[in-house]
Amino acid sequence: HIIDLQKTLAKIKEAYKFIRNIVANNQTLLFVGTKRQALEIIKEEAERCGMFYVNQRWWGGMLTNFSTIRQSVERLKKLEQL
Repeated sequence: HIIDLQKTLAKIKEAYKFIRNIVANNQTLLFVGTKRQALEIIKEEAERCGMFYVNQRWWGGMLTNFSTIRQSVERLKKLEQL
């Protein structure tokens, strides 16, 4: 693979501006890093700036299909009550 460092730098700057704008407007960021090498740093940095984080494997659809996930959780609760 060939990496164009000029394009990479431009995109890093773009991401930085985007995140800075979110924080400046008191909005929330979700830090996500589920690879073993990232687990601790994701947790530390999210906690350091008072944001949420996910550093463990999560169910597919957790953000994009939450209504279905919620139904599954409710069904599981009912089964546990039996």
